[in-house]
Amino acid sequence: MHLCLKQLMNMSSSTSRKTYGLKILNARHKEIRRLKRDGHIAEIHGNKFWNSSFLIMDYLRQHPIPRSTRVLEIGCGWGLLGLFCSKKFSCHVHGIDADENVLPYLDLHARENNIKMTAEKKKFEQLTIAYLSQFNLILGADICFWDEMTMVLLKLIKRAQRGGVSTIMISDPCRPPFSDLAEKAKERFKEVSVVKKFLRKPVKASGEILIIKP
Repeated sequence: MHLCLKQLMNMSSSTSRKTYGLKILNARHKEIRRLKRDGHIAEIHGNKFWNSSFLIMDYLRQHPIPRSTRVLEIGCGWGLLGLFCSKKFSCHVHGIDADENVLPYLDLHARENNIKMTAEKKKFEQLTIAYLSQFNLILGADICFWDEMTMVLLKLIKRAQRGGVSTIMISDPCRPPFSDLAEKAKERFKEVSVVKKFLRKPVKASGEILIIKP
């Protein structure tokens, strides 16, 4: 028996959603399940798309960045924040993550959305001044979840400053390590702001965006 159009639409909506111009697959999607069967199991909290990325997406819709901005998404996971920048602003976007198992999910979403984004396995500590100097804007969402990440990120921001990066944005639902990072950043850098965000759509999400212009 053929499925009616309404049934097909319901099946599609149960395995993906469309928001901020992106198609986002969920755990029930056949391609996500295939990647898991193939052994791509996230090791460092990269098992899904985290909502703090929506906070930056919403902020950038209200405060657009110049086209062709060179963007680095750190702790990129599935890469949807970077993919948003590529699609919305025609940016050149690259992602890094310490867990190579998340990169196939990024590649999958890039294909599903017909967007270009490169990515590679790297830890924050491996990002040198020369490496960071390739980018104008650094973005990160839900990346400051361990106490030790505070100093790691502060050092990264310092290297980015020396490399000429113009802006760094990090969003978080306000875990203690992130709040500590924001306070220490205010002590060390001249132009630092913290933007509170509350979203009702596409998901209920709240948190802060730390914006540093070193």
